[in-house]
Amino acid sequence: MADHRSLDPAARLRLAREQKGLSYRQLAEATKLSVRAIELLERDCLSGLPHGIYRRSIIRAVAREVGLNPEQLLSEFTALHPADLPTMPSCALTEPKAATSFNKVLTLVSAVLPMFAGILYFALPMTRNMIADDPKPPAQQRRAESMQAEVIPVGGFNETPIAAVRPVPVVVTLTISSRCQLRVVADGNEILGRTMEQGETLPIELGSELLLVGDNAAAVQFSINGQAGRQLGEPGDVLSTRISRDDYQDFLVRY
Repeated sequence: MADHRSLDPAARLRLAREQKGLSYRQLAEATKLSVRAIELLERDCLSGLPHGIYRRSIIRAVAREVGLNPEQLLSEFTALHPADLPTMPSCALTEPKAATSFNKVLTLVSAVLPMFAGILYFALPMTRNMIADDPKPPAQQRRAESMQAEVIPVGGFNETPIAAVRPVPVVVTLTISSRCQLRVVADGNEILGRTMEQGETLPIELGSELLLVGDNAAAVQFSINGQAGRQLGEPGDVLSTRISRDDYQDFLVRY
């Protein structure tokens, strides 16, 4: 028997499944994945798996179920297929450049204004005395008063720069009330396609859109971010529902 360390990650995955005595169907039931996804993974055909976070999640779920280290196996697949498993971009929150420049201006103004206010405090009494000693005609007096500088409150303007906002995750949790056939497609990629049993649950993070197709609409119940969703159909009705990021609130129960 070949040494595990000499095998590529796909072969190690297949060997670990066989040593645990799991069939493709049993592993699919345990991981809530399709048999096709597991077969593609063991054949090292990552390009046939769903894109983005779904592809990485499939590798972790299967590795965990057969007793392998999920992160180590994902790292080995990534090293062999960098194009199929690109490094996830950092989600660091940065402040807009315009807001940063505005803050710098406010800091400079806040430092200068106290000095300017002090100069005006001592200079204005002298100015008033000079005006009293040498009164001007009414027209010139009004013009001089209109030209007097106004003191801006120390601390600058009370404006808050607009900060970047992180998108709020939307999680759709499916709950199966009775045995049924169900197919789930997320953003054009099939992530589930099999017979579901009563009591099974499946959380799915909503990207752009989610398509639910099945043979019994009443058997598929769901919630969105913990809030109950409305009934998708009557018992025996064909299920064909599309939930998108723009209209998911229309599927919530209104009290």
